Amino acid sequence: MEWYIILIAVLFGVPIILAPVALVWYLNISGLYRVLVDVRQRQRRRALASKETGRLARSPAAPSERGTITGKE
Repeated sequence: MEWYIILIAVLFGVPIILAPVALVWYLNISGLYRVLVDVRQRQRRRALASKETGRLARSPAAPSERGTITGKE
C-alpha cells in the first residue's frame, strides 16, 4: 500500500470517529452545566425564601393577630 492512501484514510477516518465522540461530550457537558445552573437558582430561591420567612417571623404581629396562632385571644 502506498503511504498516501494510508494518509487519506486517516484524514477521513479521524473526523468520522471523532464526530460522534464530540457530540456525546457536548451533550454531557451541556447537561452538567444546566444542572449546575438549576442548582444555583434553587439555592438562591431557598435563601431568599428563608430570608423572607425570617423577616416575617421577626416582624411584630398586629394586636388583632396576636394569639390567633395558639387559639388564644
